[in-house]
Amino acid sequence: MEWTKPLSLSLSVLVAALAVGGAVELIRSTLGTGEYVAAAAGVLAFLAVVLLAAVAVGAKNGRWLSNPDSYW
Repeated sequence: MEWTKPLSLSLSVLVAALAVGGAVELIRSTLGTGEYVAAAAGVLAFLAVVLLAAVAVGAKNGRWLSNPDSYW
């Protein structure tokens, strides 16, 4: 079962590379030039805030599910 560690590492690197490439392409194509650059930047900022808020709520929910008596 030693082959699973390099396989999982290579898949993690591949997913990270795709995420970085997608982010670069999103920024390049959306925020490059055009008349709607400010609106696109506002939407992307709003989505980033919503995503971070969802992650924060999910983290609190995970802690509560693991030990609900001491969470509050």
